[in-house]
Amino acid sequence: SAISGTYGITAGGAVDDFGTLAITGATTINASGQNVTLDEAASNFVGAVGITGENVAVRDVGAIVLGPSTVSGTYGITAGDAITNTGTLDITGITTISASGKNVSLNYASNDFKNEVRITGADVAVTDIGDIKLGASTVSGTYTVTAGSSVTDEGTLLITGATTINASGQNVTLNEAANNFVG
Repeated sequence: SAISGTYGITAGGAVDDFGTLAITGATTINASGQNVTLDEAASNFVGAVGITGENVAVRDVGAIVLGPSTVSGTYGITAGDAITNTGTLDITGITTISASGKNVSLNYASNDFKNEVRITGADVAVTDIGDIKLGASTVSGTYTVTAGSSVTDEGTLLITGATTINASGQNVTLNEAANNFVG
């Protein structure tokens, strides 16, 4: 489907794509308690993508802007270019962000990741209003983490560039044996 404006869906059941989506405006999907799967490899979301759902998976052929989202389960985003966010990401389950070789900036001040945050990207910046659990991540550039509470690792961190942790007055524990901070 090609939509030149905004794309809004409210569903009482699961939301799945069955073909390529090309949306130039904002995409808003409200499917509270339901799975949302928009994983067609050639889909392109030009405007912000905001989703309320249980387990969410989104794929974009290019860059993607993540709008305000509330996810009660897992949150998986795969993009062929940069990933940014323009609204609060409130994610209960594991967050997996994949933008190999591209920048990832999830620095909205009120983001709240309640479980692991796993990121593959170039220069990466992630912000959490509370504590943050860094899951297995591969970062080919710089890695900047800002948290309002403690910072811990839940998986191996392979970071090529400089790592900066901003958690003033909070505990930072990055003790995974296989961590490799090169920069």
